[in-house]
Amino acid sequence: MSRTEVDARSLRMAESFLDRARNKLQEAEKQLGEGHYPESVSASQECIEFSVKSVCEILSGRHPWDHWFPPEEFWKVLKHVPEELKDLAYSKLYFYHSFWYSLYSTVKYGLDGAALGPEKLFEKEEAQLSLKHADRCRFAAKQLENCVKRNQPEYATPQRKVI
Repeated sequence: MSRTEVDARSLRMAESFLDRARNKLQEAEKQLGEGHYPESVSASQECIEFSVKSVCEILSGRHPWDHWFPPEEFWKVLKHVPEELKDLAYSKLYFYHSFWYSLYSTVKYGLDGAALGPEKLFEKEEAQLSLKHADRCRFAAKQLENCVKRNQPEYATPQRKVI
């Protein structure tokens, strides 16, 4: 990994994105449970986006300021995944991001030409799949954050002394 150290600003940004990703994941679960499937998919999309932004921030010191970013940029970032995390298949994060981003407007507004609202297009199965993908993205991003904190002593959680 050529980016061997993560600065405090990047870690703070990544933590913020991960907090928001967790909140969106919880929202997606709640909406799914209440049968609000398009809203669940939308919350899962945001969780995926925040998770990917967190990964980019940790690995490159920057993140995309847009909902979309070019694949070649993501591949450059992935070159910095620590060896110990290579088995988490970070390239799938880009697949999940691209797939759900391609449906962004449809989830929000439906298909106008066909006069179909999103509730007619996104049912329980789609919401469950988007939630599964969101959970995988957040997990991978959280593992990366934990790896950084383990390997950089200044970010390690202090151990409590037992008296």
